[in-house]
Amino acid sequence: MKRLFGDMKMSWLTVILFAVAAGVYTGVMMLIPALADTSFQDIGISYEWWVIFAVIIVVNCGKSWEAMLKCFVFFLISQPMVYLVEILSGSLSFDMGWYYYRSIWLPMTMLTLPGGFIACFCKQQNILGGTVLGLGNTIQAVMALHYFNAAMKSFPHHILSALVCVGSMLIMSFCIQKERKYRLLSLLLPAVLSAVLLVLLKVTGRVI
Repeated sequence: MKRLFGDMKMSWLTVILFAVAAGVYTGVMMLIPALADTSFQDIGISYEWWVIFAVIIVVNCGKSWEAMLKCFVFFLISQPMVYLVEILSGSLSFDMGWYYYRSIWLPMTMLTLPGGFIACFCKQQNILGGTVLGLGNTIQAVMALHYFNAAMKSFPHHILSALVCVGSMLIMSFCIQKERKYRLLSLLLPAVLSAVLLVLLKVTGRVI
């Protein structure tokens, strides 16, 4: 795990192959009716796995501009690949595939330019690094709450995704941040922000 999060060569070829593999795998998972409304199709609907993939890329880049470009290219290839697999299989029309891509993943792909640049700082062994990693972990924490809520309504659906979110937070914090205080920061920040979110949702009567 430590090698995966910061001790591997993230060449352009690796990024491209990684993107193609992730896109094809996700597209294939979305084609299997028996996997509908389970953790195995969550990768094609939500963000938790893509946050993990993005972190793997950026922490293995030497410079912020490199992390930004490689993260952008990864999403620029992988997300269209998902829809391409579905369109070629006949499970999704071109118009619907293009609609979903331009509405959801194209904006998210563009956000990886500033996001990848900022995310690269998560490997710094200081308050900034712990804070940036904590913000990434916040996405995982919110998604974990969502999946635990879904699992309570239809167990064991989505429980695996909930465990992936929690596990990824712990693994990324312990593998990327070396000092105990910065690991703690990267885990306390999402806990606090998630608690604030839960209070706001309680007040407004909404659910995750």
